[in-house]
Parts: sequence; structure tokens; C-alpha cells
Amino acid sequence: MFSAFIVDDEAMARGNLVDALRHHPRWSTSQTFASGKNLLEDVTQQAPAVVFLDIQMPGEDGIAIAKQLLQLRDAPLIVFVTAFSEHAVAAFELYAVDYLLKPFSDARLAQCIAKLEHALDHPASYQHAQLAQTAWAKAKPLERLVIKSSASVRIIDVERIHRIGANGNYVDIYHEDGMHLLRASLKQVLSSLPEGEFIQVHRSYAVRHRMISEIKHSDNERSVAVMINGDTVPVGKSFRQMLMAAVCA
Repeated sequence: MFSAFIVDDEAMARGNLVDALRHHPRWSTSQTFASGKNLLEDVTQQAPAVVFLDIQMPGEDGIAIAKQLLQLRDAPLIVFVTAFSEHAVAAFELYAVDYLLKPFSDARLAQCIAKLEHALDHPASYQHAQLAQTAWAKAKPLERLVIKSSASVRIIDVERIHRIGANGNYVDIYHEDGMHLLRASLKQVLSSLPEGEFIQVHRSYAVRHRMISEIKHSDNERSVAVMINGDTVPVGKSFRQMLMAAVCA
């Protein structure tokens, strides 16, 4: 029998997942939480096989909680439960075995359970992923980006960066002194920057949210973030809720 913790600030969401897990005979819900408070202590004491973790909650978000969980000696597997669309969830996949997009079907949960059971029944096959997740969680954020070219080596303090844009196999790094190209993906750069300072606002753009001066909405439901230097960055519909939560916190 495998045990699960469920962390979600919505009581109905917790109840729905508890009910859904009852249809899977190898699983039991040992505890539910409305936030990350006391979670680490209880995970350490009870060692659940998996934590179903909501991403957006009051206080610490699910990503920050996942990082803490993955640093435990016997870290549980993590499944994110989220209302965000798939391309937004891509930013979180390094931390999780799987994710459930609300509202999820019985078939989708069954697929997730099958993946979890395979990982738990064959721990050696999943060990490399667990080690990668743990290393990622423990990694310190970068303080500087080093951009190499045939002519120079450019060093950019992360504090001076105000936005980032995907550009094919590169990202455009916009900073106080201009813009430079770095050969990397947007996902790779974001995961290396200080947590909580940058937020993805579009599948191709991320910004330092404290440098946003205004968020404008148009009649066709499109939004743009206006930076304090006057630049504008498009805001994707699926990222709008996360952006508003960040700037209004």
C-alpha cells in the first residue's frame, strides 16, 4: 500500500482527489493540507510515497515547497496539481514525476497513478531522475551570467537583468546596458535565476516582476506588461493569473 499527502488550499479539490484515489487499491490518503505549513515535519515523520501538490497557494507556492521536499533524505515523489495549461507547466517539470491539470479525468489520474507505481515498484529505473531533481533543488541561483562569443566574454550581473525573451536556440537577455544573446533555453535560464524575482508571463518571455509599472488589458482580452523603462511585453492568457498574484502579493 502506498500513502499519499494532498496539499491544496481548496477543500473541494482536496476532497475530489481523496475520493478519486479510493478507486486505486494500492493507494491511501494519509493526510491532507490546506497549505505547506507543517508539511515538511509531517513528511519527515510519516514518509509518504507521493505528495500531490497544488502550485498556487497562499504563502509559499508549490515550487518553493517542492524544493524543500526534494532536499529531504527520503524525498517523496511529487505530482503537481494545477489549473495552468501545459506549456506553463513545462517550467515545473524538473521537480515533478507528473502533473494533473484541473479539472482532470479519471483516465488522466489512472495514467498518473500508473507512472507513480512504476517508479515505486522499480526504484532503480527512477533513481537518475530523483538525483537530478535533488541536485536541481539544492543548486544555488546564479549571481552572474557569462556570455561567450568569438570576440569577447561578457559578464552580466543578474541584478541588472529586467527581462528575458526566447529567440530560437538562444535567449535575449535585456539588462541595464542593452541586450545580449545567450545560447540556452528560456526554461534553463529561469531555473538558474533567483527564485521569486522573475516570472514567466508568456511562453516566450519572462520579466523581473518588480520592474513592471503597469499591466494593460485590451478589448480582445490581450494583455501587456509595461516595464518601468517603457518596454512592453505580451502576457499570455494562461500566465495572467500567476502574474497578477505575483505583482499584487
